[in-house]
Amino acid sequence: MTRTRIIIGLLVAVTFQTAILTQMVWAQITLLRSPTEVVLESAPVDPRDLFRGDYVILNYAIASLEYGEIPIDETLRTGDDAYVVLKITSPYATPFRVLTAYPDNLGDNETAIKGRVSQIQKSFAERECTRCQIIHLSYPLDNYFVPEGTGSEIEEYRNERALGVIVALNGEGDAAIKGLMMDGEKIYDTPLF
Repeated sequence: MTRTRIIIGLLVAVTFQTAILTQMVWAQITLLRSPTEVVLESAPVDPRDLFRGDYVILNYAIASLEYGEIPIDETLRTGDDAYVVLKITSPYATPFRVLTAYPDNLGDNETAIKGRVSQIQKSFAERECTRCQIIHLSYPLDNYFVPEGTGSEIEEYRNERALGVIVALNGEGDAAIKGLMMDGEKIYDTPLF
């Protein structure tokens, strides 16, 4: 009787763990198969100790947004989730407002990406200054694995701002890297498995 209970307990534990892993894989597959795609402009990363193994470190132009250039919800604080509403434009998606929740009514050629507020930089100087009030956002898209030996070339393109990152988005703002573009041409696809 005790041996039977142990076997049943082990089977339940293995089934539970398998179900959790299956759900994680399925969520990623579903996200990558989403019909909503945007291309984000990559930005250089400093300091420049660039090539680390077989992946490229990515940063995005939408990671630092200036108050006044676009409407940014004033209630956002460091650590909050933020939703950047993007116009799907060519060659790169363009941010045009930052909200505290996923928007209910997106227009044609609009979508939203979920990020996290990593820092809010505000200057209290009375003089006008450029880039003095900035919200810094982080996204779960900070690196991309590439075939061995190709990282240096890709990072050069990234530093020249000629690298686009194809991002799949679902209806909640969750994002996954779907591929890379160089000079408007798709060069890498993320495999589903």
